[in-house]
Amino acid sequence: MMRGLFWLGWLGCAGSTPLDTSEATLDIGDSDSENSEPCDVSVRVNAVPVNDLPNPRVGESWTLIMYCDDTVLMGPAVLRIDPTDLATLDSSSPTLTFIKAGAGEIEYQLGNRRVIIPVIIEDAS
Repeated sequence: MMRGLFWLGWLGCAGSTPLDTSEATLDIGDSDSENSEPCDVSVRVNAVPVNDLPNPRVGESWTLIMYCDDTVLMGPAVLRIDPTDLATLDSSSPTLTFIKAGAGEIEYQLGNRRVIIPVIIEDAS
């Protein structure tokens, strides 16, 4: 019983003490994307740079991963293809499935890093 009273007394005192935030600091400037270090940005499919891949064929899928030097970049991404009828986009991963032959551009952006990839999709034959 004494133990229960002790905890009740302690909880009552703990709530009445104001939280001291006078020395708390938050430096948002360190996380500014403009201050990020420069690097060699590349986009790869299965660890192969897209520039080294053959033209995709109708029915193939590419899951694009962006790298800064040899480090995988992660975060909210924007992935587009123009014209939009050349491929479908997976809503849960950066994956394009090519559905029509033709020429276009893939735009892939992560944070302030943006890559434009010209692409020619060939027939499945």
